[in-house]
Amino acid sequence: MNKDVPVDSIRFSMPTIAIDAIEFDTPTASSFEGAPQFHEDEWGQLEFFAEERLSEVQELLGELKPFEAEHRTQHGWTQIYGREINRAAMGISVPDIEQELNASPCPAPILTTASHLLGHVKHGFSLELGTNAYLYGLQQNEQVTVLGVSLQGADDSLLVNAFLKLNRKFGLILVDWRQQFVLAGVDDNGQFKLWRP
Repeated sequence: MNKDVPVDSIRFSMPTIAIDAIEFDTPTASSFEGAPQFHEDEWGQLEFFAEERLSEVQELLGELKPFEAEHRTQHGWTQIYGREINRAAMGISVPDIEQELNASPCPAPILTTASHLLGHVKHGFSLELGTNAYLYGLQQNEQVTVLGVSLQGADDSLLVNAFLKLNRKFGLILVDWRQQFVLAGVDDNGQFKLWRP
């Protein structure tokens, strides 16, 4: 028996997504092998920014917090907050990151939907930090414009170590949009500088 599902009963599985204009390339047999794969909604949920973007990130998190609370239900969210962010060059290159973290280069990430594969992210890159842990993103004119993190059941210490090195060397901050916080650095006592709205 077919029944129509009322539109207002549909729930989103996460409160926020990045609204980035992403183009795709078709994977080949060789490029498919070793490329991290994840759902398109995971794009940019955990990501690095240059430290001068901190106030902008804080403003967006300040807008997200009440939006998320207002639309949260027991089984998801009634609305989703679309983050529109200017994707500017971060002042670092993929080789800079690769060298600093001793990370292994991989093919560009492959994004999927619930029903099909979208393709490799055009102008994308991936770096493996360890088992099931990747940095990924976009580059333009050899400069990184997006630097995200994919942890698919990976050891969290891989991300902690990457953050400490990238923050110290390049001044990068780490934003977790779903958990709504920023790691802005480490203080003189070795404690994380954590900001929440």
